[in-house]
Amino acid sequence: MRRALLHVRCASALPRAGSISLRTNSSLLTRHGGCAAAALTAVSSNKRVHSDGRHPREWAAARAFSTASGAASQVATTEGVTWPSDIAKTVHKRMRSFPRNYEVKELAVEAGLNVAEWPVASSAFRKSFMKSPEKYFKDQAELLHFAKDLDTNKQKKSSSFIFYPYFLDFARDASYIPVVDNDSMYTLQQLTDLRLPHELYPLATAMKRKIIYHEGPTNSGKTHEALERLKQAGEDGGLYCGPLRLLALEIYERMNIDGLYTSLVTGQEKKLVPHSTHVSCTVEMANINRKWDVAVIDEIQLIGDPQRGWAWTRALFGLQANEIHVCGSSEAVHLVQKFCETTGDEFELKSYERRSPLEIDDTHLKSYRHVRPGDCVVAFSRREIFQIKRDIEVKTGEKCCIIYGQLPPETRSQQARLFNARDNEYNILVASDAVGMGLNLNIGRVVFSSVKKYSGASGGMSDITPSLAKQIAGRAGRYGSAYASGIATCLQEEDLKYLKESYEQAPTPLKSAGLFPSSDQMEEFAKQLPGITDLGDLLDKYVLLSRLDGDYFLCNHADMKDAAALLRDLEDLKLKDRFTFCMAPANLRNPLARRVFVDYATAHARDESVKLDIYLPKYAPQTVEALRDVEIKAQIIDLYLWLSFRFETTFVEKDLALERKARVLELVEQGLVNTTYNREQKKSHRRNGSNRGEQGAAGAWRDRSSNNNNQSQRYTKNASQSRPVLQGSARLSRQQRVERDSISDIEDFAKQQIEQDEQRGDNDTETLASRIQSQWRKLRGQ
Repeated sequence: MRRALLHVRCASALPRAGSISLRTNSSLLTRHGGCAAAALTAVSSNKRVHSDGRHPREWAAARAFSTASGAASQVATTEGVTWPSDIAKTVHKRMRSFPRNYEVKELAVEAGLNVAEWPVASSAFRKSFMKSPEKYFKDQAELLHFAKDLDTNKQKKSSSFIFYPYFLDFARDASYIPVVDNDSMYTLQQLTDLRLPHELYPLATAMKRKIIYHEGPTNSGKTHEALERLKQAGEDGGLYCGPLRLLALEIYERMNIDGLYTSLVTGQEKKLVPHSTHVSCTVEMANINRKWDVAVIDEIQLIGDPQRGWAWTRALFGLQANEIHVCGSSEAVHLVQKFCETTGDEFELKSYERRSPLEIDDTHLKSYRHVRPGDCVVAFSRREIFQIKRDIEVKTGEKCCIIYGQLPPETRSQQARLFNARDNEYNILVASDAVGMGLNLNIGRVVFSSVKKYSGASGGMSDITPSLAKQIAGRAGRYGSAYASGIATCLQEEDLKYLKESYEQAPTPLKSAGLFPSSDQMEEFAKQLPGITDLGDLLDKYVLLSRLDGDYFLCNHADMKDAAALLRDLEDLKLKDRFTFCMAPANLRNPLARRVFVDYATAHARDESVKLDIYLPKYAPQTVEALRDVEIKAQIIDLYLWLSFRFETTFVEKDLALERKARVLELVEQGLVNTTYNREQKKSHRRNGSNRGEQGAAGAWRDRSSNNNNQSQRYTKNASQSRPVLQGSARLSRQQRVERDSISDIEDFAKQQIEQDEQRGDNDTETLASRIQSQWRKLRGQ
């Protein structure tokens, strides 16, 4: 074998390091016998200078490597491993800065190097690395791969840290660093060699598996066919792995309705059905430690996703299933087939055609006045979604359902059911790209408000990818529904050309699959770098040292680094727990969610019972801004539930979190109703004038503050007096409409402030009045 590294979980089955070689190639010396004896004899006096002018350590290193090379040549040939002249110049130039790399020096000292010997050791390593590459690379192909990686990776171009694993082996073999048992069976090179990731799953690799690829566009029935086979699973049972909680929940419900005992396992929820034979889960939660008869991996093309691709790679290589049915578009067919050839699995391709026709309209929509029942308008930001929703409701009188990523999955499902049911007034759907997968929707026409989306990578607006455009457009038309055929169009004429080109463009095959280390692998990696304790720094070093070929890439870890930075000062938090926290679904862009995240980690690090510490308003939100606050609290509750399944001894308020989760879903759903424009209510609002205020939140606030002769009474009086003037006129000016809306908004604001003060037990009405007056000035632009 080219590599000796197997998955960390199999460590107990392997022989312990000590009297055996830690690497299978000839570059790692044995830890016993003549090499060590020669080195120890040669360094009996550090102050002596050898007869050839070399420092004793240099002489020892040369002798040790010479002895090892002779022994290694008996079991492996290293002939022909040489530096090509052009590569030699590049490597030599890069290695000049190695002795001056302070970080490498500190790590070497942490590993046991005498700081006084760093100049000699680093110099000897440079000479050995350039003159004897056969001691570090198994063959010429491995050397060339190293050189290519050194040249193409931008991060590796600017750092000499990439040489550190080779230096570590050299220093240990030459006795610069003592060899001690640090409970790690692996070297840095083994831990960061990711060229054969399937070897991390020996139990699955040992099986003769059959991979059936169900390839087809949206609404082609490919997943349905795979699920029918899943229902027929034998004694070992069946497993469904979906990309979203929504899909896992849908399959869980469908399988149980069909009479198959099925459990549900997601990051935030577990419903274990007694005597269940099947499990429906999100792909990250796939159980690779037991055998299955049949497994289904949905949306396999996400194996190339920059953030989550590692989960599909892990499922594909790690599932111990006789049959694995993978469903997705054609982009990943070649890649999956190539992996099957590598692992020796049988591969079969089944292709499907779309069951309902789809066409791209020749005309654009022009205005939201022209939307019709069954339409889905797609936008790419929450703010724009609510603007479009209100625009449609004002111009057409139709009510809109909305679906976007920040909504809880349960609410998205509820909005989908509301839209699909044609016995109500909600006939239009306004959604983000979250509509692309995970929901069954009866859509007749998809309308793109724009084909541009904000890109975090570029920091600006860019066209959506052709694959995303096709996936969203493909939601139009559904077999067996009222819309047997589908239409896709755009609001703007200039976007229509791009949509047509995207739809007609042949899919681009995926070239690589995502990888990411597990917490166990990071623990082993950290043992080799005892001087680095920050998880973010460890991740950077792992990425820097990783060796990949063209079939794989390391997933983006920027979000994990942001989380790790927040937890950097928690010294009592173990590395494995720190890794788990950084993988948690926390919205770190929101200040409240960020603070709660740190509080949870702090309490857990102290081994204290972690309190949920989330208070919900008594009344449902009345504005889009208030709805956002409730959505954030729903995300925090989800975070607590996610952590409670991983740290059961500290996150003890799981039942309370489930209760709050049910309540927050009610608040969000009612908030969506409250933000719906209703013409009849608006007419009544204008007719009734100030009477509504007396019955609403402002009236309640006045009742509370009437006994406290303060500024709040003056605000309420002014607001009440101004309303009849503004709303009594049949035709209002723009300024009057702004004033009218501002009064409505300030009532909602006052209502929320009262609720929050009541929860905190705060009765300071003067401060309350000051906050309301400040908000009033903001609303009026003062």
